[in-house]
Amino acid sequence: MTRWTPWLLETEPQMFCEMSFDLAKERGIQNGDKVILKNKRGTLWAIAMVTNRMKPMTILGKVTHQVAIPWHYGWVWPAEGGDSANLLTPSVGDANTGIPESKAFMVNVAKA
Repeated sequence: MTRWTPWLLETEPQMFCEMSFDLAKERGIQNGDKVILKNKRGTLWAIAMVTNRMKPMTILGKVTHQVAIPWHYGWVWPAEGGDSANLLTPSVGDANTGIPESKAFMVNVAKA
């Protein structure tokens, strides 16, 4: 699950961000471009992976985009592999269960 596993490192050596074709077009991003993910908690870079797997959603009449970034990446190897998604995650938990809300949060995506 981390970049300590040689075959995973070979398969995907850098932090990446999956996004829909619609979001990529809206932001002027091409597959393989370097992008910046940013929110109030932090900033990191990733390689854009433009894919059909991600689709925009319409919520209360507004188009909303979802992006995906790998969870177990960052700070280890290779040196230019990118930062950890933990730079962006909130440190809050569900009030009833105490489970961290660390896998769903908002970011802005821009071409680097």
